[in-house]
Amino acid sequence: EESGLLKELAKQGKTLSDARQKAAETMSKGIVAELADLRMESADFAVDFKTEPDERGLPLADEYVAFDELGFDQVEFLLAPNPGEGLKPLVKVASGGETSRMMLALKNVLARADEVPSLIFDEIDQGIGGRIGMIVGQKLWQLGRGHQVFCVTHLPQLAAFGDQHLKVEKSLSNGRTLTSVTPLEKDARLLELAQMLGDVGEGTLRSAHEILQAAQEITNA
Repeated sequence: EESGLLKELAKQGKTLSDARQKAAETMSKGIVAELADLRMESADFAVDFKTEPDERGLPLADEYVAFDELGFDQVEFLLAPNPGEGLKPLVKVASGGETSRMMLALKNVLARADEVPSLIFDEIDQGIGGRIGMIVGQKLWQLGRGHQVFCVTHLPQLAAFGDQHLKVEKSLSNGRTLTSVTPLEKDARLLELAQMLGDVGEGTLRSAHEILQAAQEITNA
């Protein structure tokens, strides 16, 4: 009876594995396209499938493999951030900024199936400029249609896409460091965006207004 059940599990596990590998191909193509938008045009992404031998496991081809309630696949995400580096485990090759953009790409591709309610992106603007910042801001806004998104940023192009803009400041009082959070709207928000660009003046205020207007045109389209 045990032998028969293991054979049935092996059959179901193979069906599950085949479906996963097919989905992985679709997901990989989507992530590569997202990474290209995020100024990682030469990056490559893949999903590696392996099995672990176990003499008491499932009979699969000419070997017995370990399994649990999720099947017998051992899955790992692989990334090649730059040409010529080859695909390596994501945890070993991605820098802080690359990891943030990788997660943004991954979350955008999986947004329809992902049930995680809140996502936090801490300084995802590392290593990107204003032009790419508008694209990142738009993708974060799109992600926010199905999730609650918190984004810590110093880039006005990202901040302009927020449904809410909060200014976080530190101050010293009686030898203690205090943190204050202030909601910004209208003129106060425009002033903060200008300060993100540099010394506040006619030029930075005009640029801040243009950035905010561009973001609103995209989000209201």
